[in-house]
Amino acid sequence: MEPTDTNAITEFAIVVAGFSGLILAVVQRDGEMRALDKYRTVTMLMYAFSAAFASLFPTLVQSLGISGPQLWWYSGLGLLLLLITSTLATGLFTLMLSAEERGQLRKWMWILVIGGNSILIAWLGYSLAQAPQWVPGAFFSGLIWQLVLSSILFTRLLTQMGSGHAND
Repeated sequence: MEPTDTNAITEFAIVVAGFSGLILAVVQRDGEMRALDKYRTVTMLMYAFSAAFASLFPTLVQSLGISGPQLWWYSGLGLLLLLITSTLATGLFTLMLSAEERGQLRKWMWILVIGGNSILIAWLGYSLAQAPQWVPGAFFSGLIWQLVLSSILFTRLLTQMGSGHAND
C-alpha cells in the first residue's frame, strides 16, 4: 500500500462535508437550527473531517522522510489519537443535549458510532503495540469506517432535519 492510496478517501470525505453545507444552506430558511440538528451536523462533520485529515497522515509522514513500516505505524498512531478524540467528543456532545433530545437519538446509531469506533481503537491499538503487520489494514479500515459513519450521519441529517418526531 502506498501513502497516496488514501487520497480518494480524502476526496470523498470532503464531498460529504461539502454536500452537508449545501443542504444546510438550502434547508435552513429561518436561520435557527434545533439542537438535535446541530448535534447531527457537528458529529457528521467531525467524522467526515476525521476521515479527510487522517487520510493525509501517510503523505504527511512520508514528507518527513519516514517510510516503510514506520510510515504506517506513525499514521496509525495519528489515526488512533483522532479516533479516541472523536469518540470522546461524540460522548461529550451527546451529554450536552437535553434528556428529551438524547431520548430522540436511536440506540443503534450510538452502537454504530461508539461501538464501531471502540472496536477500531482496540484493533489499531493492539496492532501498533503487538502486530505491526496489521497496522496498514487497521488504518485503512479506520478511514473507511469514518466515511461510513459520516455517510450514515449525513443521511440521517437529511431525513430527520427539522422533524419533531420522537425517535428520529
